[in-house]
Amino acid sequence: MDSTSTWIGAVMILLGVAGIFITYSGISHTFELGMQALSSLLLFTGVIIFAGGLVRGGFPSVKPFQLAVIGLIVFISTAGLTISAVTYTGPFKLIKPEEVVQESPIKVIVKIIPGSWDPNQPDNYVPKNIKVILGVNHTVVWINAETIEVAHTVTHNNRLFDSGLFGPGLNWSYSFKEPGLYPYHCIPHPWMKGSVDVTKLPTEEVQNILTSLGLSS
Repeated sequence: MDSTSTWIGAVMILLGVAGIFITYSGISHTFELGMQALSSLLLFTGVIIFAGGLVRGGFPSVKPFQLAVIGLIVFISTAGLTISAVTYTGPFKLIKPEEVVQESPIKVIVKIIPGSWDPNQPDNYVPKNIKVILGVNHTVVWINAETIEVAHTVTHNNRLFDSGLFGPGLNWSYSFKEPGLYPYHCIPHPWMKGSVDVTKLPTEEVQNILTSLGLSS
């Protein structure tokens, strides 16, 4: 057994697993795709180096302490993957079925006005702070009304939703499903900020509002 190769491989495996969980769990979004690729490469290379160091000299040369370390690494990796699969976190969150939220009868329009890319432009998302009611107007549509070729995003501060980049003339919509205050911003232009205040009313009140507007739920 080559102890040096084995330890290097073990460290690379742990770093790879940690990197994959960090990027897929949403803890860090800086250079997200690059981190995912690098973490996967570290994990793959670490497995090869670890296996090569382990078999060099034959398994009989493996000491009890080294076996314990190997077992610990396997346990940590297996436990992490199991928890990820059960809770739909980390890499397994990609296979969690998306809950379909029905669009509301009334849609709220927010325009990203021309010049929003300029940090001196205080009015970017218009209206900037809106209030919506679940079952009435919980679907919000953001329209990029820029007159030059510049893309924006609508990104929740904690990444509960993220439109991705969309250019002039395009729009993105999102239907809220839970009450609360949702602050958001534009990733390439962080001075662009807005919020959506979502309220939940009793079903009877929602129905009365819709009826008064000539709509039905």
